[in-house]
Amino acid sequence: MMADLAALTPPLVVCIAFIVGLVLFLRHQLAPKRRAASKSGTDAQANGGKSGNDAQDPRS
Repeated sequence: MMADLAALTPPLVVCIAFIVGLVLFLRHQLAPKRRAASKSGTDAQANGGKSGNDAQDPRS
């Protein structure tokens, strides 16, 4: 009985490590995205990717 248990221990450890890694990966991927954009970054998105004086420059 103990020989059978000893033979199953390494695959069991690998399986548990894989499941834990998968859960952590999915939590990271499915977590809500944080809004780390600053006000200037938001303005740049509103102006077509231009920021600062470039947003008001009619030549570009």
